[in-house]
Amino acid sequence: MIDDKLLKTLADIGFMASATGLPKHAFGIFNGIEVARPDSPLSTIGIAMEFMNRKRHQEAIDLLHKEGLKKFPDDPSVQAFLGMALMFEGRNKESEGFLTPLLNSSELEPNVMAKELLSHIHGR
Repeated sequence: MIDDKLLKTLADIGFMASATGLPKHAFGIFNGIEVARPDSPLSTIGIAMEFMNRKRHQEAIDLLHKEGLKKFPDDPSVQAFLGMALMFEGRNKESEGFLTPLLNSSELEPNVMAKELLSHIHGR
């Protein structure tokens, strides 16, 4: 099993691979994370982000609903990324439903992400 620090580093590398157009590398990293740490939502989030980077938003939504929320129903990061995918798909009301509760989250990253995405939705 890999520790949380290494997990975050691997996920960051996977996100960078996805953002720079290296989908095979991103999928490989996130699939490896799934095997090493099935207790973490980062694999599902990373693969969903790869779909979003390819403008395949509905696939990201489906993945986050079927795997992310099923395995991690109360995880703020899964909810934040689902909110983002819904926003990208133009489903702003549904997106707000996932993002608004995160404004009270004690987890910094989902809280900040929700604020930024809601600001974008509301045109501020």
